[in-house]
Amino acid sequence: MQDDQDVQGAAGFDDIRVVAVDSRDQRRQVMRRLLEHCFQPAEIAEADSRAAAIELVDRCRPEVVVLEIQMPLEVGLDTIDALGRMSPRPRIVVCSFRHDAATVAAAVDRGADAYLAKPAGTADLRAALAVAPAERVVRHRPPNERPVSPSPLRNPEPAVEPATAP
Repeated sequence: MQDDQDVQGAAGFDDIRVVAVDSRDQRRQVMRRLLEHCFQPAEIAEADSRAAAIELVDRCRPEVVVLEIQMPLEVGLDTIDALGRMSPRPRIVVCSFRHDAATVAAAVDRGADAYLAKPAGTADLRAALAVAPAERVVRHRPPNERPVSPSPLRNPEPAVEPATAP
């Protein structure tokens, strides 16, 4: 178990506050054990809903939030939005059984710093936490994909046709 020894002894993740968010109690407990095995957090708080997560993050000011976004999905994505607007902004790590490309892209677009597919191990979690927030993966639109509606700033059209002199 070389991987686990490397993971547990790495510096930089001990003594941080973490909020684990999942609507299911059993899965929150699994997430808690993974976090405890991964590093030595100073505190792990748990939330079972979007409202509880926002209140807890506002009160505890954790450095990291680990979030299962299936609460249902749109509520989980809205939770990412809300957490991303908080100050100080916690690092947001999504850890979910739902890992189709559209869901991952939506989570990253809304502000997730990392996305892990469950089941995730300690090495996966450590790797996700090791990425600096400035290095967050941001989904860029492929060059051949057009936006749904063109931006008026990109090709501004005059509101009134210029009059031509006779």
